[in-house]
Amino acid sequence: MFLISFKRIVKFACQHFVRNVWLSIATMTIIVLTLFSLTTLVLVNVVADYATNSIKDTVDVALYFDNETTEEAVGILEEELNKIEEIKEVQHITAEEALEKFKKEHEGDEAIEATLLELEKNPFGATLVIEAHDVEQYPLIMGKIEEMKLGDVAEEIDYEDHQLLIKRINQFTDKLKSFGLIISAIFILVAVLTVFNTVRMGIYIHRREIGIMRLVGANNWFIRLPFILEGLFYALLSCIAFWIIMFVLLHFFGPKINTFFTEINFNIGEYMRANFLNIFGFEFIIIAVVNMISALVAMGRYLRI
Repeated sequence: MFLISFKRIVKFACQHFVRNVWLSIATMTIIVLTLFSLTTLVLVNVVADYATNSIKDTVDVALYFDNETTEEAVGILEEELNKIEEIKEVQHITAEEALEKFKKEHEGDEAIEATLLELEKNPFGATLVIEAHDVEQYPLIMGKIEEMKLGDVAEEIDYEDHQLLIKRINQFTDKLKSFGLIISAIFILVAVLTVFNTVRMGIYIHRREIGIMRLVGANNWFIRLPFILEGLFYALLSCIAFWIIMFVLLHFFGPKINTFFTEINFNIGEYMRANFLNIFGFEFIIIAVVNMISALVAMGRYLRI
């Protein structure tokens, strides 16, 4: 009995969907646009995280010593710095390594190469590059470096404060996320109104059939379920259509989009493929719930059963 009733409910839902095909297509189009805004919001969050983390990975403190400071003295300072618990790693770059690095960076520059040949002594000194466990710990590390009075020993202390840059990125992405939320909310509202009107029109079109169902003793949920199931059809088919369009666009435009994210090592195509099921499930649940609520509200207001 249950199986027969279920088959009838599915049959009625399919009939509602097919008989109002143009209205169904319009409804699905609105839902696809809603999915586009939701997916854009997801990507904004992901790209923001990648950008922030990529900047955090480049933060360090560099202590430059002149060529009069011996490697032994620098080694002693390195040992002292390694005792600071906030420091994750201290990289010791010798004067010779610094010179070789400089030569590679300016290879082919005849003026610089000629100048280096004229020098009798290596102009570079050793360097200590300090990396913290967390970017928030750098101000504390700088305080301890000042307590050790390394500024008197080191020729230069290079600490490019990326905190301001990270703060600006976070502020920008927060505004972008807020804008994305507003756009998503607008599209969701439009989707709610569209599904609401679609169900209402379906009730009006099938009012005679509904009346007959009531006369033969059909219960309230037997009448409601086809419209609820129709809303689930919209959600499922819209999600499928959206992701087909998305993967086609990524196939043709993905490489061009990736050029914008080269510096943060983010590949939009790989991310979407790797997280397809999670994003698909998240979006389907949201759209399905929205459609079901819209259908129930529409029936509660216009369907007297």
